[in-house]
Amino acid sequence: EISAIVTHRLFKTVERGAAPQIAAAFQAYYQQLQEQNANIPALATRSEYAQEIIADYPFHPVFLKTLNTKTSTIPNFQRTRGALRLLALTIRRLWENRPVDAYLIHPHHLDLSVAEIVEELTSRLDRPLFKAIVEADIVSPLPGSLAHAQDLDRTWTEAGKPPYAQRLATTIFLHSLTQGVAAGVDPAELNLSVFTPGDDPVLVEQALQRLEETSWFLNFDGQRYRFSTEPAPAKIIADEMALVGKVKAKTELDQRIRKIWTKGIFIPIYFPAEAADVDDDAKTPKLAIIHYDAAADEAHYQGPPDLVAKIFDHAGTQQGYRTYKNNVLFLVADKGQIDPMVTTAQRYLAIHRIISDSERLRDFPEETRTKLKKMGQAAELAVRIAITKAYRYLYYPSADAPMKYHNLNRETLPAQDQGETEKDQSQVLLKILKDLGKVKTADDQVLAPQYLKSKAWPVNQESLSTEELRRAFAQRLGLPLLLDVGQLKRTIKEGIKHGVWVYYDPRENIGYGPNSPSPLVQLDDDTLLYLPEEAQRLGLKLKGDTDKKIDEITCPVCGQPAAACTCDQVCPSCRSYPCNCTKLDRLQATGSPAQVFQALADQCADQKVPAMQKLRLVLEGSGKEAAQDTRSLGLAIPQLGKGTFTLRQNLTMEFGGTSSCKVEFAGPWERYKRLKQITDAFAQEADNLTVRTEVTAEFAEGLAPDSDQFQTMRDVLTAMGLGKITVEAEPLYTEEAG
Repeated sequence: EISAIVTHRLFKTVERGAAPQIAAAFQAYYQQLQEQNANIPALATRSEYAQEIIADYPFHPVFLKTLNTKTSTIPNFQRTRGALRLLALTIRRLWENRPVDAYLIHPHHLDLSVAEIVEELTSRLDRPLFKAIVEADIVSPLPGSLAHAQDLDRTWTEAGKPPYAQRLATTIFLHSLTQGVAAGVDPAELNLSVFTPGDDPVLVEQALQRLEETSWFLNFDGQRYRFSTEPAPAKIIADEMALVGKVKAKTELDQRIRKIWTKGIFIPIYFPAEAADVDDDAKTPKLAIIHYDAAADEAHYQGPPDLVAKIFDHAGTQQGYRTYKNNVLFLVADKGQIDPMVTTAQRYLAIHRIISDSERLRDFPEETRTKLKKMGQAAELAVRIAITKAYRYLYYPSADAPMKYHNLNRETLPAQDQGETEKDQSQVLLKILKDLGKVKTADDQVLAPQYLKSKAWPVNQESLSTEELRRAFAQRLGLPLLLDVGQLKRTIKEGIKHGVWVYYDPRENIGYGPNSPSPLVQLDDDTLLYLPEEAQRLGLKLKGDTDKKIDEITCPVCGQPAAACTCDQVCPSCRSYPCNCTKLDRLQATGSPAQVFQALADQCADQKVPAMQKLRLVLEGSGKEAAQDTRSLGLAIPQLGKGTFTLRQNLTMEFGGTSSCKVEFAGPWERYKRLKQITDAFAQEADNLTVRTEVTAEFAEGLAPDSDQFQTMRDVLTAMGLGKITVEAEPLYTEEAG
């Protein structure tokens, strides 16, 4: 019925005699397709279908069927008038272009480059959102811009083939206008709609596959192809990725790598190209992160990459041999993970380009915008994960590693750590090295002094500076990396206690042996460790060994030995002079930080004070040096460890004789540190300045003179370069000590 109506309305004459010839050609072609196992409906090869072609000529039966059974169900589509208007526009366009293979009028002959046709199928049908589908995936209305199907068709048309992608897309579009379960077209019917005698079904299948891959709005649910009004974000991103080159992606990766492994536990050396790029010293251990394009490794281990071996063995621009080989680690990428890492970075940059362009983002539906923003957040994390998955090979020095592998062992970072992207990746490396026993941190068991002596003490050498012993950790491959000098200080103290060595401090001009109080160990080139035999040969005076025994003490009045004293000058309880029974209520020392803290430790040892409950540090002076000391003291307080800190400060400043400022503060550290930012700035500007700062630190559980915290306080204040200070301490006696 519709065929007769539209043919009568739209054509002045129709050459009906050509219909049987056309029908026969199509039937023969369909038979050939079936023999080639092409996917077309079985009815296409039947004689009845040839009769349909003759009856509907010059229209292909599927075109009129689609308009009659699908498009006509759209409420705003006027079944006859709407079809006539649409077909009239189509026929006029065909008459203008006269394509050579237009034996019948197919659905794909709806020329969507014609604005009137697009209006008929979108706005007039109350489908305005479908216009975006046409512009993005089928035909772009913008001069110089190509929709996805147009872009694909350049390959076909340049080879003298029809624009298969546009034909397929136009056909699917017409089938997609109907909503609900009827929307879309199955592959067999799609082929029947598109195929024209002479078409190669393999090329049409390739065009359909590429169209599905590149189109933003095209979906295939396994049964039917259809365009939806919501674009597929993955396809939008894939298009954008083509605009993000590898150079940009790798630049992004290089920047990200610098943020993942930051300075802290290790000193990261990013992308060293030669040995001179990695300093040869005994300072903080170096982590050399090799650029993924410079060297990479694979699962089957055959020794370190040449670049890694070269940097490990040599140092400096003259390529001399590296001295501190036990102070360098290497991180190398997995060859198989480099391309995925680069692709992930490209994808991140593509998404970022889309969501950062507000005008472009507005072109998408709200739901698509939301999805793209969420994908952007996920992509941010995906880049980090990709980097940590790629950089999975850790090389570390080991005396047990084969010489042919340059004494470098390789450890593969476990997968569970690679995914913990919120964690500082240096912490991941630290955990691996701790499990391997290759590092010593503050919370590790103290290294046995006998073991350290066997590994680090030079043969036939009678003495060694404490700094040389520290540097040995960076030289000897059999030792762990020393990440906390407190570990070495504790080992030195253990060695003193057990007579492994004698500690000699030239500033005190006295040594420390098994009977001495525990010293506050200093690591420098002047402080020495002696073998006990050498210390004895040199006649070193050892603290504690010169104290008089009780039977050698005499009363200063009667001159009798303490045991025979009759004038009550020697204490009858402790039999000592002076009396050791009386508990001191205060210890005090003045001088440089190192001198003061050692003096307090000595007083505690002499007076048998097990711990201190309160320290009061006083710093006073005038001028620029006092201003600097005050500033340094403020920087030191947060590093002094566990305790309650309060301050009292009197600060007077004069500025050029025209203005002055006086500050008096008393309160907790938490409040003072806010004031400190202001007073530090003013103090640097002042012409004249006087200051007195008193810091009181209280320790609820006591501060033992041989504790790590006491040593740390000494080291921090010394490192800050403070001048003369006075420290008073209140002893904390236990019942046993009392």
